[in-house]
This record gives sequence, structure tokens and C-alpha cells, in this order.
Amino acid sequence: MTAEVYTDVQQREILRVVPELIRYRRLLLDLVWKEIRARYRNAMMGLFWAVLQPLLMTVILTFVFTIFLGMSGRGALAGQRPFAVVFLCAFIPWQFFSLALTLATASLIMDANLVKKVHFPREAIPLASVGNVMVNLFIGFLLLIVVLAWFRQPIGIGLAWTPLILAVQIVLVVGLALFFSCLNVFYRDVAFMLDAVLTFGFYASPVIYPLDFVTKRFPADSFWYKAYMLNPMAGLLSSYREAILENRLPGLELMGWPICAAAIALAAGVIVFRRFSPYFADHL
Repeated sequence: MTAEVYTDVQQREILRVVPELIRYRRLLLDLVWKEIRARYRNAMMGLFWAVLQPLLMTVILTFVFTIFLGMSGRGALAGQRPFAVVFLCAFIPWQFFSLALTLATASLIMDANLVKKVHFPREAIPLASVGNVMVNLFIGFLLLIVVLAWFRQPIGIGLAWTPLILAVQIVLVVGLALFFSCLNVFYRDVAFMLDAVLTFGFYASPVIYPLDFVTKRFPADSFWYKAYMLNPMAGLLSSYREAILENRLPGLELMGWPICAAAIALAAGVIVFRRFSPYFADHL
């Protein structure tokens, strides 16, 4: 009996994506572990950097806003809560979004030899990059819980809604990761353009400031507010804050568009990736 060989014809079939990833789940897990080892191989503190990076960013920004700009820890940007708490609620999921897209976009280029020599579902490579960053995400959420306890902020039932928000964000990230990683194989400028877009997105999303900071300047029915909310991360980051800090389930005014955007991104990512994956080896 001969083993089934994964062929280029199978790479084009969209309905085979999930069954193939399940079949090659061991390979996917091995790729995730390889990514984690490669990332922290020569780092003395290893995974501790997953805690240190958001913690340092929080300390720096808190220092800037409270000392240099003369704002109190519970000032204009943070409302009635400590700035560190408000900031971390959004920065940890934003860091996942930004880092996962950056690594996934370059993943096919970095693993060019694997793509050219081994037959397997190519989606496993960008998905492994996303899985790698998810380890940082979960460590970051543990840090957030510690910070909430440190500042004596109530931790209620709203925390239970975060997996639902996270599920929407993961779908969005996976769809965009497949799309941009595919595009980057043919046009290497994509990685540079994405880096610029993510830098702009950091300030164009409610990471440093809450959404109330925007609504005070632009009414909810204004053109600029609607344009701002076209960024799905605006609704997602605000939803995290609403669930964690306000202990309530975010409404459709925040989650409606991110859910639609995640579905569109996933469909576009899978279709484009499957359509062009048979040609990856020729361009790597």
C-alpha cells in the first residue's frame, strides 16, 4: 500500500483546508514549537520577555503621561482608572495582532526551503506564526490579571466574555495572515507596507486612549467617527475594555463590524491563499 502524496491539485481545493490541517495537526504543532524555540533560543530570559515587553511599555507610557505631560494616573486618557490598567487591556491584544501579522507575513519567505521541498498544506506555516504569538498573548493576559489585582480593580464575570472577543480577533488575524503571507511571496514590498500600516494603526486604534476620548471630539453619527470605527481593532479593543473593566458583554455597536470584518478576512485569506499556493515554490 502506498502513502497518499499531497499534490498541487489538492492545494487549490478550498473545502479541504480544515480536513487537511486536522490531518497535519502534528506538523502544525511542531512548526509552532520550532517558532518558539527559534525566537527565544539565545535569549537568557526566554519567555519572560513576553511579560517584560508589555510591562516596560506600560511603565514608559505611564511615566510619559504622568511626569512629562503632567497628567495624573487617572487623568484625561484613563478616566477614573489607573492608566496602566486601561492601557494593558488594549495593548496586550494589539501586540498579538501586530506581532502575529508581522511574523506570519514573512513566514513563507523564512521557510522557503520547507515550502520547496516538502508537500503539505502551506497554510500551516503562517498559522504556526500566529500560534507562536498566542503563547505571548496568554502570558500577557496573566500579567493583566496580576496588574488588575495590584491596583485593586474588581475582576468580575465580564472576564468570561474575553474568549468570545478573542475568538473573533483570532479569526481576523488568521484571515489577514493568510492573505498577506501569500501576497508577500509575489510582492516583497508587502512586509514593509504592513509595518507602516501597523505603526499608523497603533495610534489610529484606542490603545493608548479609550474610545471615549474619540467620541468626545467626534459625535457617533459624524463621518470621522464612522471612518474611525471602520478599523475593526477599534471595536475589538474597546470590547476588551468593556468586558474586563465594565463587567458587561459588548454590544453589536462595538462587535458587529469586527465580526463581519473577521468573516470577510478569513474568506478572502483562504481563497487567495489556496488559489496561489501552488505557485509559491516558483517565486521563493
